[in-house]
Amino acid sequence: MAAETDGPVRSAETDKLWNELSVDPVELHLGKDSGFTLRAYRMSDTLPGGKAEEPEPVEDDDAEAEEAPRGRHAETDEAAPEDENAPEPDAADFADEAPAADDEDALDAEPEEVPVFLTRKGKLLVFREAEALVAYVKEHDDHDLAAIEEYAELQERLSVDDIVCDEDDTYELDLVVANLRGGQDAWEPELLIKAAEVGRDLGYALKHDSIVGSLAPGSPLDDLDETFRVVVDGGLRGKLAKRRLKRSDSQQAAIAWRGVIAKINDHVEWRG
Repeated sequence: MAAETDGPVRSAETDKLWNELSVDPVELHLGKDSGFTLRAYRMSDTLPGGKAEEPEPVEDDDAEAEEAPRGRHAETDEAAPEDENAPEPDAADFADEAPAADDEDALDAEPEEVPVFLTRKGKLLVFREAEALVAYVKEHDDHDLAAIEEYAELQERLSVDDIVCDEDDTYELDLVVANLRGGQDAWEPELLIKAAEVGRDLGYALKHDSIVGSLAPGSPLDDLDETFRVVVDGGLRGKLAKRRLKRSDSQQAAIAWRGVIAKINDHVEWRG
């Protein structure tokens, strides 16, 4: 189960800082390591590069991948045991082909709100200690988050006491695969919804087409995420969504998420 948050409580001054600057500290748990980074959301036309670029569609080279984890198997089918020695699957081996936009549509795309992290040269900077994160922010502006208008003020005002993450900004990606392998009765929708949220954000911020494609609208993992959201909302639709989950292939979902998390791990630069 997801760990309960018993960490420090934010002070009023810390809340004021993050609210005024529209930036948040984020806590990531990845495998045996965990740490802090920063995330902001800004309109794409206020960042270097102007209009947001549409991700390249992911090619689907494996027709069988289209079957998982949509739950197209009969409920009585037993999922094949996962081969722990098998190579990590690529998004093309699992995700449905992401919807492709016309080139003209991509060029004329309206500005949109996009995530910005402490990313540098295609790597996400994650700091094991809050002190190391604060020291880095105060001393450096050679990363993508420095493009936001408020960065100079953040450098001036940030202190170690401010690195307190809301529960909504704490992502336990280390628990995702084990939770999915536990079967539908053990699934924790909130844990898996949050994983999809940060996965999409990181795929965009890292410009990683494979991660973006794996969680893109219409992909199996996105369909699973949408079903979890309906379950959390409850009501009659929630009950029907629970029935749909019973037809989902938990092992294939776990394999797919293991691939996504491995790609995120490959693009994390641990510091401090």
